[in-house]
Amino acid sequence: MPLKCSDRRIIYGYQIEPFLRGMKNTAPGFDNLPSWLFKKYFVELADVIAEVFNISFASGKVYSNWLTAIVTPVAKISSPLAMNDFQPISVTPILSRLAEKLVVRNWLFPSIPTDCIMDQFAFRRTGSTTAALVSLMHHVTRMLETNNYVRCLTTNFSKAFDVVNHEVLLQKVTCFILFDHISQNQ
Repeated sequence: MPLKCSDRRIIYGYQIEPFLRGMKNTAPGFDNLPSWLFKKYFVELADVIAEVFNISFASGKVYSNWLTAIVTPVAKISSPLAMNDFQPISVTPILSRLAEKLVVRNWLFPSIPTDCIMDQFAFRRTGSTTAALVSLMHHVTRMLETNNYVRCLTTNFSKAFDVVNHEVLLQKVTCFILFDHISQNQ
């Protein structure tokens, strides 16, 4: 059931506290608020941050400083010569990253049918490159019990989002059960 804009309190301080308490030392974003501040004063800040998130989520608006990132080019190879030899690393404000985590955990993941992501390892709490390799080795080993050989085809999707049809992607996202003002076609 989609959440209505009038359902103002959807995030509570107790949901924010574990994120703040367990925060790792990370770079501050454009707002220059350091991670130690959130970690040290998590009890005092949790309710305030929850209220800020509730206002943002209920209005369907993102604070402009959350949309500003500090972009640093990092070399992909030891002796970069061209722009393609660099990858951009974008650092957004910590509150922006926390808001994204909450949206993904509370509304995006529950909207995706689990049978669509059973073999997905990226962007999951239990997913990692190691987990993907262990799964692959498990399946190959099981197949070798009954077969003489196993063929594996691997694909590198590192540039996949460079060619994504964003119109199709947005059309699929609008089918998720999210806030009214997010899921409406505009």
